[in-house]
Amino acid sequence: NFGSSNARTRRRGPRPGCLGPAAPEAEGRSQRSLHAPGVVQLVPAMSPAPARRSALRLAILAPALVLCAARGRRKGADYYATLGVEEKADAGAIKKAYRSKSLEYHPDKCELDKDVCQAKFIEVSTAYEVLSDPEKRKVYDRDGEEGLKEGAQSNDQAKAMFRQFFGREPDGNVRIVNRGGQMMFMEEGEPGPKANIYDDTNVTELTGDVYKSYIHERDEPWVVMFYKPNDDDSVQAKPEYSKFATQFRDFLKIASVNCREQRETCSGASITEYPALRWFPEDKKAPPEVFDLGTINVKNLGKWANALMPDYSKALEDKHALRKWLDDAKGPAVVLFTDKSSTPPMWKALSREFNNRATLGVVLRCDKTGVFKTPLQREYDVRVPGVIRLDPLDDLGKIAEKFDFQLKKDVIHLWLMKTIAMRKQAGPQATFKEWSRQRLEAGECGPGDSQICFLWLKAGADPQVEEATRQLAQKYRTDPIKLMWANVELAPSLLDVFGLEHSDASDHFVAFRPKRSRFKVHEGSLSFGDLDAFVDGVLSGGPMTGKMNSAKLEL
Repeated sequence: NFGSSNARTRRRGPRPGCLGPAAPEAEGRSQRSLHAPGVVQLVPAMSPAPARRSALRLAILAPALVLCAARGRRKGADYYATLGVEEKADAGAIKKAYRSKSLEYHPDKCELDKDVCQAKFIEVSTAYEVLSDPEKRKVYDRDGEEGLKEGAQSNDQAKAMFRQFFGREPDGNVRIVNRGGQMMFMEEGEPGPKANIYDDTNVTELTGDVYKSYIHERDEPWVVMFYKPNDDDSVQAKPEYSKFATQFRDFLKIASVNCREQRETCSGASITEYPALRWFPEDKKAPPEVFDLGTINVKNLGKWANALMPDYSKALEDKHALRKWLDDAKGPAVVLFTDKSSTPPMWKALSREFNNRATLGVVLRCDKTGVFKTPLQREYDVRVPGVIRLDPLDDLGKIAEKFDFQLKKDVIHLWLMKTIAMRKQAGPQATFKEWSRQRLEAGECGPGDSQICFLWLKAGADPQVEEATRQLAQKYRTDPIKLMWANVELAPSLLDVFGLEHSDASDHFVAFRPKRSRFKVHEGSLSFGDLDAFVDGVLSGGPMTGKMNSAKLEL
């Protein structure tokens, strides 16, 4: 578009993102003017040199002018403006801007009307979806929003936006529609039934608030089935899961969540496939375990649950293990004899419920026929399966009480509660324990212990002395003393500690005060009468003249 030689170029400000006109040349030289995007007006040159310079400038500016013209032709939304970035912004800048904008319009942060926040969030998400994809961005830069296919968001992309905005799973497919000039989410709804399918079973259906109370604040294990009633696999798993719940209802908390009705709960539990089984351990801070044994049937469910159930009972194999277990027992000491190779679920459940109130043990792989008895099965001659209570002060092989009722969890539970109550009513219990390295390290009769300790140093088994010391333990159970025993054949240094290394006697009875490193050796017989008189004399203030050689103490 050529004007007269007297024409002058009008000065115009640059469009955002486009190049503006150069400063006018001196009067009489070639000038250029942008009357419209992509249209250039030249003023005839007065001399050939300036004309060549103008032509060169035109060649340099041509690509920018074409880009500016393309932007001017774009129709629809300005995605760059939506995110607040320049057209030349790189992927990192676009992503950073999207994070900031999506947070600004998220319902937890947005201070505008809910529908406005939703519309803005969709705009920002749509802009990011296009500009973060190199191919889509190329089409958009060339042809604008219309160059992209209508309804560019796939169902998966729309669902992803929905989840990010609402924090839950949508009900069926999601469409983004224009309502009154604002983009809105529309849930289409899933086909098929929505009603709970476990209401008529032993499975507990959990709703949102109940789920938070039972699962988030749990103090016992839970098994939870997440399902959808319109999902064929979920419906197919119902009979087996219901049978499992019937079998384990006395041992475990077993529940289900209908993810069509409790979408937020399922989304919060990161459930994306159905059915989904989770084990929530008693530690509410611990993450759930995922069912990974393949087909959902009673056998696999039982195997999975039994392996995850906490077990506070102790497997007992021989007399030595039993003696140590009895010495450490807190509350009633109760043993189950079973032919199973691992602790049964019922016993695990009881051991958790009575942890620190009763001490439970289990003797595994017992022979029901009585032909191939285990060592402890021979010792106690108990019917299998069977439950007995032991007294730590009794001789091994002696049963304090035999459980003669039906082996059901609720029945054993009541029996244990009664036993604990009777034990409390009887007052402090007598104890007569082995003085082991573990007990010494824990401070029992150690250098910092201020109580008086009475120690039977034995070289072997002597039933009469054992009975006498147990009687002592029973008589003095309310006194602030400790009664212990130690095997000098296994710990010979104890003789040196108490100056008995040259003694001809096999057994000794010693009173000592660990904190003061003082001791006194009993010089009479080891009968109950003589031992009782010795203990009474010490408790009455009898002097302890010996000085312990604690440096040689080794258990």
